[in-house]
Amino acid sequence: MSVRLPVANAPESIGDRRVGLSPSVLSDLGVDPGAAVSVRGGRTTVAVVAAVDDDPGGACLPGPIRRNADVDPGDTVTVEPADPAAASAVTLRLDESMDLTRAAAALRRRIEGTAVSVGDEVEATLLGGALSLSFAVDDVAPSSPGIVGEETEIDVTTDEGTAAVVSKPDAADSDGVVPAATFRDLREAAATRLDGRESFAAAGRATTLGLLLEGPRGAGKTTLVEAVAAAVDATLVTASAARLRGESAGDRDRRLDRVVEAAGDADRAVVLLDDLEVLGDDGAGATLGDRLRETLDELRATDGTVVVGATTDAERVPEALRRGGRFDREVELAPLSVEDREEALRRVARDVPLAMDVDFPATATRINGFVLADVAVLVDAALERAVRREGRTAVRQADLDRAMESIDPGGLRDVAVDVPSVSWDEVGGLEAAKREIVRAVYWPLEYADRFERAGIEPPSGVLLYGPPGTGKTLLARAAASLSDANFISVNGPELLNRYVGASEQAVRDLFATARENAPAVVFFDEVDAISPKRRGDDTGAGERVVSQLLTELDGLEPLTDVVVVAATNRPDSIDEALLRPGRIEKAVETPLPDEAARREILAIHTRNTPTTSAVDLDALAARTAGYSGGDIAALVREAAMLAIEETIVDEDGDADGLHEAIAVDVDHFERALAETAPSVTEPEELTASTQE
Repeated sequence: MSVRLPVANAPESIGDRRVGLSPSVLSDLGVDPGAAVSVRGGRTTVAVVAAVDDDPGGACLPGPIRRNADVDPGDTVTVEPADPAAASAVTLRLDESMDLTRAAAALRRRIEGTAVSVGDEVEATLLGGALSLSFAVDDVAPSSPGIVGEETEIDVTTDEGTAAVVSKPDAADSDGVVPAATFRDLREAAATRLDGRESFAAAGRATTLGLLLEGPRGAGKTTLVEAVAAAVDATLVTASAARLRGESAGDRDRRLDRVVEAAGDADRAVVLLDDLEVLGDDGAGATLGDRLRETLDELRATDGTVVVGATTDAERVPEALRRGGRFDREVELAPLSVEDREEALRRVARDVPLAMDVDFPATATRINGFVLADVAVLVDAALERAVRREGRTAVRQADLDRAMESIDPGGLRDVAVDVPSVSWDEVGGLEAAKREIVRAVYWPLEYADRFERAGIEPPSGVLLYGPPGTGKTLLARAAASLSDANFISVNGPELLNRYVGASEQAVRDLFATARENAPAVVFFDEVDAISPKRRGDDTGAGERVVSQLLTELDGLEPLTDVVVVAATNRPDSIDEALLRPGRIEKAVETPLPDEAARREILAIHTRNTPTTSAVDLDALAARTAGYSGGDIAALVREAAMLAIEETIVDEDGDADGLHEAIAVDVDHFERALAETAPSVTEPEELTASTQE
């Protein structure tokens, strides 16, 4: 039996390799979800079917299946049951020349369970989702169509893979997820140089351009350059320094000569020299660097060429390459925007079964610092949780949430970063400090447009000062959590290094990372350790760090969506220059809690602790004058430990209460009060150099 159905848009939940049909249509055809059907439009293709809960009003065909069937939304297709055999071998042809050694297993995993026919187009992603490829199905054995399974042999035919790859990217095939901001900059630079060659030549300037692109692994540098080449209609020539380094000198020379020749033969060429960080290694890297310098000079003498060097660390690229006439400019790969991350999630998860509660826009806002490869790992980890829970099932939002906790974002691996989940309910007392920290931290990040309309600059930094344990770190984390900002915590002494220049470099790298991964809150704990009052004869690390901090706070590059929060219990020892307006200008005191605040803190810390009805928190608050928030937390912990001790060992020392219920009583708190004391015995008169 066959049915004629209009082509409808496919929901994300069915992925891009299955046909979605309503239960009534499945019943009419006599097929179950997971079976195969043929779809006949301009041509006939075969695909696996999936059930769609609501009546979609037709056959839900994802983009790849529509292309294989040669139809558009609104056209009509004929759908009927099909019974393809299991494919023993599938031959895929890649129209571009690319080295896909050992890629067959990865390709099989990507298309396993897919029905393929000779002439179909098959899309697959490699390199953690960073590289999207389109293959043509050349052959299916023993017969076409066939179902790809675990035993199917995948044969990929391409041009000869070498260290140098020449291709003419197509804009449609290069439509991968790339950082939009960097793509626009590179595309504009390449198009200006290639389209305006005559103008540059007439002005006596070079008609070529050299750019050094820096970004973390898995961030999509190669994909970005491919997309730029497609956008400017240029031939793409690529060579990998890592592969060249492993070849003999003769083979290396031949490969690089071919790169120069290919660029010269093209009217417009984008040359990608990849993996340049290997030049910083000892040994053969120096020889290869000399040879690449010659190649770069030859390329820069070729009319109509843009050369892009890609590296994970620009400092490891020889200085001889990083100068005018070779790599003229250095470009840092911008982090993925919220929109970029959402699109990456959708692309990576397009074949993953998704539950109805999955919210990609909300998830994208929470994965600051993720590179493309991290997004792929996130989806894989979420799918693993779903499979462990119930076998093959739909990924829920909770799976994505838990998976986020186990991933170290590639854009933030050099600093200690997290996205805190601290609510104001966990901060007892400190009402005045809460108000000030919200105004100084949350408002600038959440309502930047209102500051602009008011014609004022928000505070660039906040100083929290007060005795130890009064909640300074907790306040900063709560403010960052409120605004969904990255929280970069730095302990002051960690930045100090006795080697000249090392401390300043650490400060520069810290602020560069914060800018790249904004919105961010940079929290300096024990800031007095790195910003002591300077003396004219002081040339130590502390002096240099203070100078660098002032440079970053006053620098030419603005701290957009970056707020600095510093904490100290010695505000009088901080260099006054750091506390001037425009720097860390707002001083917020976190005093010892009064009785009402102590009552609130006790309630917070006993929220999950089983206490008897005899425990009077009001009385405890009255008896803990001089206790900080940290002291009260220690008091509750000690009382609970005493209660646990009683359930483990009785008065005779015999273990017999392992399963008794734990209840913290008045006696436990009395004993805990006797064993704990305020950490600040005589509250100091703390004053800040900068007052409101």
